[in-house]
Amino acid sequence: MASYTIYEKPGFSLDQTVESAVILKNHYSALAFFLPVLWMLFKRLWWVLLGYCLFMIPLWSLYDTLPLWSEMLISLIISVWISVEAPNLIGWQLERKGYQEVVTLYAEDQEHCEQRYIAFRLEAADRADKKETPTYTQASRSVNDKGLKRFATAEPTGKISNGPVLGLFPTPNSSQETK
Repeated sequence: MASYTIYEKPGFSLDQTVESAVILKNHYSALAFFLPVLWMLFKRLWWVLLGYCLFMIPLWSLYDTLPLWSEMLISLIISVWISVEAPNLIGWQLERKGYQEVVTLYAEDQEHCEQRYIAFRLEAADRADKKETPTYTQASRSVNDKGLKRFATAEPTGKISNGPVLGLFPTPNSSQETK
């Protein structure tokens, strides 16, 4: 399953939040590996492109003094880094525009991720509506002051299910737990 990161702009109603959400697939970008400058132009990552040029121009000037294998190694390392970090660079640009990273979901494809995100958002809104008397501690005040109250209302259930294994570590049976 693929991993998707969802970014939202705060301060909107539930409908507007869902409509304006940006879903990014966390994956390797081949275009960013082979043609990083064109990828940055295509994705409109102006600050990333500026940083790339400011970093690469001194390196390109050193290419006359370095052996060929080191030039190729440096170019390879930088291209691999940019292609692997491509979703994070796009996310950084979105955060600069006022978006906030909300959740990372695993889904089979983009449509499945959208369905899971809408279910997540509706469940969080229902929990926020059902909570009648919030307890205000210092931590919840600081969260509420930032306008993130709807994300702070999620509470763990405290139940361990014996469902399928997700990730590397299976859910322990009650006989295997240490006291």
